[in-house]
Amino acid sequence: MKKIYFFLCALFLMGAASVGQASAKRITILYGNGPEFQKMYNLPDSLTSEEGNPLEFGITFEQFSLFYVPIWNYGEKEWAVYDAKARTIYTLDEETLAEFGDDYGWDVAKMPALSFWNAIGGKLVLLLVLGAIGGFLLWKKAQEENAKAEDND
Repeated sequence: MKKIYFFLCALFLMGAASVGQASAKRITILYGNGPEFQKMYNLPDSLTSEEGNPLEFGITFEQFSLFYVPIWNYGEKEWAVYDAKARTIYTLDEETLAEFGDDYGWDVAKMPALSFWNAIGGKLVLLLVLGAIGGFLLWKKAQEENAKAEDND
């Protein structure tokens, strides 16, 4: 199992290193920093945006991510509708939010918690990757020390 884990970490690192330009000899880090949307309730198909695209109802918040893994959430959470095709988030005012709650029977008075992936999951993945890299470096150092000890004998 450890070999598979180290192999996956090595593949991840090689993929990250190969993303950069060869002539620049640098690693490109994919990151995101901005608004994020988490769907909470299903809206009827008849409710669409001005362009005719279906809308989703949920919460919006600000998020920092590395390699598409959420690392940090910040800013205020707000109720919003999201047009997935146009990639547009529309925050809701109090009156519109109350209408949604009354029309569909949703409890919009209390702000819901973020999903496990957005709240904790990304941080766990980051810790696992960093732990795997640290473990690999310690294992490599121990192997080199053992090789030197055998050469001295």
